[in-house]
Amino acid sequence: MTDRGYELSAQFYDLFDRKPNINFYYFYASQAGESLDIGAGTGRIAVPLAELGCRLFCVEPSEAMRTQLEQKLEQQPSLLERINIVPTDAASFKLNKTFPLAMMSGSFRHFLTDEERLRALANISAHLKPGGTLVFDISLGMMKDTPLSPAGEVQIDGGEIRRSLSTRVLPEGVLQVTFVFETYRGGRMVERIVQGAVQGIITRQQITRLLQETGLTVVNEYADYDFRPYEEGDNILMIEACKTN
Repeated sequence: MTDRGYELSAQFYDLFDRKPNINFYYFYASQAGESLDIGAGTGRIAVPLAELGCRLFCVEPSEAMRTQLEQKLEQQPSLLERINIVPTDAASFKLNKTFPLAMMSGSFRHFLTDEERLRALANISAHLKPGGTLVFDISLGMMKDTPLSPAGEVQIDGGEIRRSLSTRVLPEGVLQVTFVFETYRGGRMVERIVQGAVQGIITRQQITRLLQETGLTVVNEYADYDFRPYEEGDNILMIEACKTN
């Protein structure tokens, strides 16, 4: 199976993903009562939402990422009644129920082709109630070649972890992303993990078309987690779509 992002480095994910998007997704989840979290990963969003009273079904295909989520739930067993882990991907999960809301934070980029995107979106749409909402974000500004460059460092007990990343557009129309995580203790590097991943390259117009083909209509587009309206050229695209049939 192609590694789409974090099989080797799931333990570092929460340290570096600091996007201020919890309140953004809580705005939707707090009104839904019960939601799908597609590509829930480590539960970086699901866990704080559950702490705030939301109920979520967390769809996550990566065993490494699910392990991180399971460890969090072991430390907070009271959340087990609000979080259900679904160990499969967006195109394959079957729950025999529908939801008012589905969320995807950073997950859409892991669909590599229009065929994959259509299968995933059609399955998500089938799990939404009539009039239900799909909300997700995608980084359009990242879809280009960039050299290996520092991308954050985090202090840990007795040392620090440094992250670097590079991106390269491949001929087949996907983005090769390389993450390098280096752990330093006492000024000396004691561990170095190189994590390769592939991500899909897509335009805003393609996304709108694929949503329409799966019975979803874009109702709002934002450029950040404070609901600023999207303008052409913004790096981040947040989409709120409604199931129309």
